[in-house]
Amino acid sequence: MKAARTRQFIIEKTAPLFNTKGFDGTSLSDMEQATKLTKGSIYGNFRDKEEIASEAFKFSMEKVRELARSKVDAAITNKEQLVALLGFYASYVFDPPIKGGCPLLNTAIEADDHRKGMRRVVVKELTNTIDFIAGLLTKGIKAKEFKRDVDARSLAYTFFCAVEGAVIFSRVERSREPMDIVVAHCKDVLDKIST
Repeated sequence: MKAARTRQFIIEKTAPLFNTKGFDGTSLSDMEQATKLTKGSIYGNFRDKEEIASEAFKFSMEKVRELARSKVDAAITNKEQLVALLGFYASYVFDPPIKGGCPLLNTAIEADDHRKGMRRVVVKELTNTIDFIAGLLTKGIKAKEFKRDVDARSLAYTFFCAVEGAVIFSRVERSREPMDIVVAHCKDVLDKIST
């Protein structure tokens, strides 16, 4: 039981490090400082740094999903749920659940460039997000909230990729403007496809 708690503690304390500094930028010294544990205590609970980073990413994504789900679940209609999801991402730009911004975006960049072992995990998260958005759109079509000819999957990709692009731009520019423009556009699209 104590080992499981220690393992979880390490994951929670190192998640912001990996999300802020990346895999290569996060040193053992950083992990020791964040956890106040020794090298032996850290690596006594994990095979290697790769496992810690992988578990930290999964923890980060679970936090993001929980917060997003709480916003979506508070809305009633499928359209309101999509608007709530957009609102979550808009607030997420400068107040992310995990320090360092979007863990999916940050890890995807590393997985594409050199952490190829993480690629499968990241692709699964990306696909799950697209499926979730497409599911809300599909339910909205079935509930006659949206027009029947809406291609839910294509629109889900469009919304998600636009929002993630806005996350990058807004964080680097330190401006809400890109995200505000993208969210407004997505809301306008939802209004246009509404019945």
